[in-house]
Amino acid sequence: MPAPGAVTVSTDESLTRAEELLKRVEAARAELEQLSVGEGGSPERAIELLGELSELAKAVEEELTRAQRAAVEASPAEPATPSGEDRPALGGPGETDAQS
Repeated sequence: MPAPGAVTVSTDESLTRAEELLKRVEAARAELEQLSVGEGGSPERAIELLGELSELAKAVEEELTRAQRAAVEASPAEPATPSGEDRPALGGPGETDAQS
């Protein structure tokens, strides 16, 4: 259960945000690649891009964690113990079940 005042985010919303962040990662990566192949590339800009990539990666991880948490919270709770039908029989062949 979320804390009072907490905003719950759906799995789809988190995944959509993660996809948007990944597009930004790809754009920054492409710019960094262009800097590396071109003469006179700015080392300062490359450092900025690496910092941006690091922050974007953290944000993607946070969104994926939120999506996973939302999916778990939305799934029905599983029973704590399986029904008796799922339990293996106690004892060997020809022996009676001690719980009967």
